[in-house]
Amino acid sequence: MHIVMLSDAETQGGAAIAASRLAVSLREAGLKVTRIVNQPDGHTHEWETVPLRPSRPVRALRRVLPGGAWERVRTTLSESRLRRLFAQLRPDVINVHNLHGGAWAGWSPELIRVCAEHAPVAWTLHDMWSFTGRCAYSYDSRKFITGCDATCANPHEYPALAPERIAGAWEQRRQLFAELPNLVAITPSRWLVEQARAGLWAGHQVEVISNGLSLETYRPHDRAAAREALGIWAAGPCILIAAHGLDDHRKGVALLLEALPQLHHRPLTLLTMGGGETPFQAEGVHHHALGYLSDEQAKVLAYSAADLLVHPALADNQPLVVMEAIACGTPVVAFPIGGLPEMVRPGETGWLAAEVSPSALADALSVALRDLASGANLRSRCRSFAEQEYRVEQQAQCYLALFESLMEPRQIAVRQESR
Repeated sequence: MHIVMLSDAETQGGAAIAASRLAVSLREAGLKVTRIVNQPDGHTHEWETVPLRPSRPVRALRRVLPGGAWERVRTTLSESRLRRLFAQLRPDVINVHNLHGGAWAGWSPELIRVCAEHAPVAWTLHDMWSFTGRCAYSYDSRKFITGCDATCANPHEYPALAPERIAGAWEQRRQLFAELPNLVAITPSRWLVEQARAGLWAGHQVEVISNGLSLETYRPHDRAAAREALGIWAAGPCILIAAHGLDDHRKGVALLLEALPQLHHRPLTLLTMGGGETPFQAEGVHHHALGYLSDEQAKVLAYSAADLLVHPALADNQPLVVMEAIACGTPVVAFPIGGLPEMVRPGETGWLAAEVSPSALADALSVALRDLASGANLRSRCRSFAEQEYRVEQQAQCYLALFESLMEPRQIAVRQESR
């Protein structure tokens, strides 16, 4: 079976990392995997990589063409090139991941229509973008159900879109779903299934398959040894916050900054893992910045060095940092939003705040620190939970079963035509 995966980035960012882990596991299961990406990383992988981005001469047209004309040119070229690639690759199933990071290169939801011309399509949803006018997360807005428009509260948040274009973008998606009834979605959380089915995915097949990771790589290490390896001097309990970009508003770092002074537990060490400048300052809190870590072994040491991970995101689906921490035996404090309640189980894998606010986060952290000081040890429970829920081999088998079910109608049709 030949699986072609389409995604904006190859290995950069949570969605791309999740797609990469799946690709490796599908290869280990015996499948041929080709990845068409807008942002290749230049490295050799277990899969074949095919870039899909404008050439230099085409990009040069941007300087001479009006904005609208340039958009039409780059979009048309992306769609034409994708058709040629599919004709050459002859995929059995096309597995789509994030597209919105390729908008600059003419990537749009219309690429799904091109995919559907060549093979059954399973679209893995890492966020809400596929069924909103532009946003990855709608927060409290429910307009994606009836129609997003120019009144969007966050039009300039990534992935940004001019307010006057949002209604048209939502309508484009509505027509796409109406014309492609066999389009299938996969989401890693039950929460995202509910959002998708409430919106434009209503009437379509939507499956829940959790993301997976290597439990051989992500496993608990001795805490003292991990701290020594990373050069961490910990004053008191050690709290870790991890994000690709710590300065991303959605990650909720600002709420943690407000919550820290409300904690009475001192001394305290705050570990930060990720890019972006953030001024962590609170009396009695020692800050140790690890920076952005791409090496998986270093990340495992960071998770193992912490007593707990705090994930104060304002909106999220199934964050990889939470999965990775739990697999390393590190419990989590988070808000009760998105897919987090499916991951953070009180008394098993961590603590949930009562609501999204600095004071509620401070209360949850205080309870967690008090429990840890009293001898609570959730490490083995976290690990058991990860072994039950996050095995990448299990994820690959679920994907394979779905792919086979999508291929069956086409195989039957081919057999009938050959008679």
